[in-house]
Amino acid sequence: MRRLTVLVVLATVAQNVAAQDTLAIAAGERVRLTPQSSHRPVIGVLLGQDRDSLRVQADSNSAPVAVARTDVTSVEASLGRHGHAGSGALAGLVFGGIVGAAAGSSCQDDFLCPGAGGGALLLGGTGLVFGALVGVLVRSERWERVYPEEVGVAVMTTRHGVGVGVSVAF
Repeated sequence: MRRLTVLVVLATVAQNVAAQDTLAIAAGERVRLTPQSSHRPVIGVLLGQDRDSLRVQADSNSAPVAVARTDVTSVEASLGRHGHAGSGALAGLVFGGIVGAAAGSSCQDDFLCPGAGGGALLLGGTGLVFGALVGVLVRSERWERVYPEEVGVAVMTTRHGVGVGVSVAF
């Protein structure tokens, strides 16, 4: 029975190792590779992958770059570009509200003085609109980590024989 258990564990691990020959991304996807030999990531379209390397083309005018798998510390796939209207609106509201409250509280008994609450409301609303507009124009790319995987399982030798190790990445 013990030999059968060891064979099942080894077969499962062998299947997982074979599945790691290629990453869970397809050719044509936008990727970001982080090599050990450089602090700058390689960003471009994945042209292909094999057991030894990943081939990426930064743009249509550049030559493809092959990065050795042994040199790659992480691979991320693009989830697309998005704007920041919500966070821009929030920042504009908070900043405008603080400035408006300070300005409104400094003018006591003036004819056109809105007071602290009115100043916060007026400049906070204006900051909300301008912050949302700036946030729409500021776009960034979101990335999802493909390698290394979040959870890994490996067979290890111990003092008492064979064991299973689990690793979790944060």
